[in-house]
Amino acid sequence: MEMSIPIIERLKREEKDILIFTHENPDCDGIGSMIALYLFLKKLGKNVTMAMKDDFPFVCDFMPEVNEIKKLPINHKFSVAILVDASSKKRAGTEVYADEIIRIDHHIGGEFESIYDIVDDFSPSTTAVMTYVLRNWDEDLIDEKIATALYAGLITDTGSFRYNNTTDKTFEIAEFLVKKGANPHHISRMLYERNKLNVLKLLTKTLSTLELYHNDQIAVLTVFRDFLNETNTKEEDTEGFVNFARSVDTVKVAVLMIQREDLKTWRISIRGKGEVDVQKIARKFGGGGHKDASGCRVVGNYEDVKSKLVEAIAESIDNLEKMQVLQEIV
Repeated sequence: MEMSIPIIERLKREEKDILIFTHENPDCDGIGSMIALYLFLKKLGKNVTMAMKDDFPFVCDFMPEVNEIKKLPINHKFSVAILVDASSKKRAGTEVYADEIIRIDHHIGGEFESIYDIVDDFSPSTTAVMTYVLRNWDEDLIDEKIATALYAGLITDTGSFRYNNTTDKTFEIAEFLVKKGANPHHISRMLYERNKLNVLKLLTKTLSTLELYHNDQIAVLTVFRDFLNETNTKEEDTEGFVNFARSVDTVKVAVLMIQREDLKTWRISIRGKGEVDVQKIARKFGGGGHKDASGCRVVGNYEDVKSKLVEAIAESIDNLEKMQVLQEIV
């Protein structure tokens, strides 16, 4: 594949130090994108560092070179910093010092960081965007380690190819990465078959909070801070919890509310099933994301925040049903 992509030409010219970073509370897509670009640039002899504010989650500990990830902030000004899988450098959760910031992402909207940004909101994951970039740069440099990091991000952001962001192109990318050495069985086992006992205890407590609203079309799960303290777990251990609420057959939108350390801020994950655009709901609360997977942070009393969320989701469901009725009439 040969195509002129501005970010490639920009990085080819870079002879000074490069930082690759992702958002706070990182996931496998952000980490996989970061590792893949890091390993690729190292092969080209670039002076490159990867870093993020928070620790990597347990499920990502099998990824190649994951222990090379540094902690932000770094008291050094880089020549260029590459932001992956985030709509804005603010999502890093801390300061990043660089002469130039370039964004590689697949989220809807966000902030324009550079003329070299590459953002494709039709792409199933940022690792898919990264695969596109690296294949067009020099696909011969993509080895087993790089393919593993990219495949891990692809499979998690598509829900193991179950979400509606999965297309024929998604499978073409997966096929390419498997041919390059990614092992689907090993990666899936590392991601989904290594539950810790204390995480299962946290899940038990969380499931006990399940509440259904609006004719059982809205499901809400809550992780109170006490749950984390009592089970000796961390926020990143809640990865995937929201999908248990989403799996209820009558549910159209599922919500996971996580109480932050200050006890008044709620980290909220919202998931849909292809009907309701949850990204629009998240935006009402200052967040964003994708049609079926979005999030936000809200400060306030638990019951008040939950009530406002449920009200906004119910309104979206009702509006959707009204549109469907009108279409049937027409």
